[in-house]
Amino acid sequence: MQTKVKFGFGFDIHRLVEGRKLIMGGLEIKHDKGLLGHSDGDVVLHAICDGALGAIAAGEIGIFYPPTDLSIAGISSVVIAQKVINVLKEKGAVIEHIDATVVAEEPKMRAHYEPIRKSLNGIFNIGLENISFKAKSHEGLGEIGRGEAIACYAAVTVRLGVKND
Repeated sequence: MQTKVKFGFGFDIHRLVEGRKLIMGGLEIKHDKGLLGHSDGDVVLHAICDGALGAIAAGEIGIFYPPTDLSIAGISSVVIAQKVINVLKEKGAVIEHIDATVVAEEPKMRAHYEPIRKSLNGIFNIGLENISFKAKSHEGLGEIGRGEAIACYAAVTVRLGVKND
């Protein structure tokens, strides 16, 4: 069976609000605000999942988990990621590499790089050497720079033509 390598790009942004937990990369990060969303608001997993789905031309996570579906309000993004992994498997595809970049003024992310990489590896099981996670500030510009939101960009490498047992 011949395999092909494809790349997908994902992006997500959510507003920071009081009264919510901050979940990023499947981990709770201690902070006085969390990300507002229909799910747990995990911008890291959302961007990665959209990138993976994009690589196989399968749309985006809102197709599988529409924000109008009140029965899934507050759903863990780890559950969303598991669904995406299954969609990939059905298409004979696997994630080979993830490169994710968070853009945030707060909280400072450097101390969370390795724990988030390990969490992502626990979810996607592709090896730490295949997971890059980093963060940048927005230099005080716009809603991210004012500490009102956090965004994430992700590039995801997927191999198609894989026999999944």
